[in-house]
Amino acid sequence: MRLQDLARLTGLSQSQFGRAFKVSTGMTPFRWQTQLRLTRARELLRDGSLPLAQISLATGFAEQSHFTRVFQRWVGLSPGAWRREHQR
Repeated sequence: MRLQDLARLTGLSQSQFGRAFKVSTGMTPFRWQTQLRLTRARELLRDGSLPLAQISLATGFAEQSHFTRVFQRWVGLSPGAWRREHQR
């Protein structure tokens, strides 16, 4: 969901919504959404039944390479390496 849409739903400007969200949660809407997407990605990786390309699309990333870059930057491992260490 876009910041503009969330702000409109609350009757605030984008900047007002962003500040209020950060005060309430301690993080920006972008950071919160990214963490949520990566949490879901880790669940799917742990399950092990889906290929990385499908996981990237299922979690809202446009392509696997973008998913891999973001995952590695935030988690510290590539999705494949993380999967090997945490698979059920």
